Amino acid sequence: MVGDFTPATLPLTIQEYISEGLTKVRPDGTLSAGLAISWTATDSAKTFIFTLRRDAVWHNGKKVTAADINYNIRNVVFSPIDEFTLRANLKAPYSAFPVVVAKPLFLNALVGFGGYRVSNIQLKGNSIVYLKLVPTLASAQHEREYRFYTTEAEAILAFKVGEINEIDDMSTPADLTNWGKSTVTSETNYNRIVSVYFNVTNPLVSDKAVRQALTYAIGYRTDLERAYSPISKLSWAYSDNIKKYTYDMSLAKKLFGNTEEGSSSAHLTISTFAPYLSDAQSIAASWTTLGITTDVRVENSVPADYQVLLSAQDVPPDPDQYPLWHSTQTETNITNYANVKIDKLLEDGRQEMDINKRKAIYADFQRYLTEDVPAAFLYYAKSYTITRGR
Repeated sequence: MVGDFTPATLPLTIQEYISEGLTKVRPDGTLSAGLAISWTATDSAKTFIFTLRRDAVWHNGKKVTAADINYNIRNVVFSPIDEFTLRANLKAPYSAFPVVVAKPLFLNALVGFGGYRVSNIQLKGNSIVYLKLVPTLASAQHEREYRFYTTEAEAILAFKVGEINEIDDMSTPADLTNWGKSTVTSETNYNRIVSVYFNVTNPLVSDKAVRQALTYAIGYRTDLERAYSPISKLSWAYSDNIKKYTYDMSLAKKLFGNTEEGSSSAHLTISTFAPYLSDAQSIAASWTTLGITTDVRVENSVPADYQVLLSAQDVPPDPDQYPLWHSTQTETNITNYANVKIDKLLEDGRQEMDINKRKAIYADFQRYLTEDVPAAFLYYAKSYTITRGR
């Protein structure tokens, strides 16, 4: 695996081998039973009652009870009603709370109650460098060993010298497609969207007409599946009734020519990361043809004062995207977007419990956001797995 992970931030795919949460999230964002076999909301989505199953046992042999559950979520108080009934009191209504508690539960030292337990863990500082899982159930067929590398380049080298037999979740197959008997498989990750983000406080892209012109001037890749919305197409809340941008240079030039920026000698810089350099260069060339000279800068982190950012964003399993687009969320709303209508929809969506009413709210959210285009949604990222031939 590539990335710097601590025991508390292990990839979800690994966490789910070791344990499970109160709930489980299906690919469409709906919920099924986890440790909790049922749950109800009261007090306008400020109180949730979870009924736990009685057969779960921690890997240390202790029965899992309501008293063990504490996610340490800010402004949430967990209290057992009895051995297998748990109450969660929230400071404010939050209809997506059952999705939050799908996160797998652990005691200290990654003790869970799933189909695998941790038999060996090695740290360098706080970072995991090696992890071994052994099966606890007859249905689990084999042990699982993980080594962690800071960069994809390090993981590729380890694969080539025989240190590992598989690399998961690569952004590119690099030069391993024809490496010996290795096999490269890919799948579309519908929970990760590659997008162009506009810093709407920057004078050059503060005008909606400019952002729309730039979006129409993007030549969208045909080898990857288009994304049209900030919400995954698999989500129960996805709406197709949105503004869809296809490549149209004539329309782009018409829109751009009617703006103040279209008659100036404007200059844009696209900030991006190494995996997206080729896409950024292609977009920059297209925007230069549109009439706005554009260059590309490769960054190691998101610059505070960027004009345009090309990057990927993991989509939350619930359609609530309050942290990403609400005007008050200055740490996570990287576009600095502020829209009273969007703010109200996001506030209503996280308080409404009726799923049909929530769906209508998020349909409006998607429609207004894509029209205003603080970001151009490009495509769903692909994830590559490289496996050594045997």
